Order: sequence, then structure tokens, then C-alpha cells
Amino acid sequence: MGKQRKCVFRNFPEKQITAEELRKIINNKTSFKLSLREISRHLTSFSKRGLVKCLNPSAPYNKYYSITANGKKIKEKVSNLV
Repeated sequence: MGKQRKCVFRNFPEKQITAEELRKIINNKTSFKLSLREISRHLTSFSKRGLVKCLNPSAPYNKYYSITANGKKIKEKVSNLV
């Protein structure tokens, strides 16, 4: 997993969130300055792997994502990596 993906995944909260909200958290909290496009691309990738779930996939904008049970397990492992 790349540095950006680890950063996005480590900072994914337990509550549902939009890509824009997650981008603001990451850009304020870390040294990464990711665009909305980059965040969305990572969330789509995580969704395809079953790590997060899009709660309103038919919405054109402001899609909400939540972490899955499998995603929580993986997040614990990723958070322990340096």
C-alpha cells in the first residue's frame, strides 16, 4: 500500500464521511495535501476491495462512505505499520 493510501486509510473515521470532509481532515492533520480527485480515487479503490462502502452510490455528488468490518481489521494492521 502506498504512502497516500495508508494516510487516507489511517485517517478514515468510524463515522460516515464524504470525500471532501476526509480531504479537509487529511490536509489539516498531515503533511499530505491531497486533492478531492485523489481522495475519491482512493475511496473508489477501497470500495472495490470491500474496505469501505459507499452509502449512496447513485448520488452524483457528496457520496457518503463508511468503513466496513473488514476495513476496520485492515485499518488496525495498517495503523500499526510505521
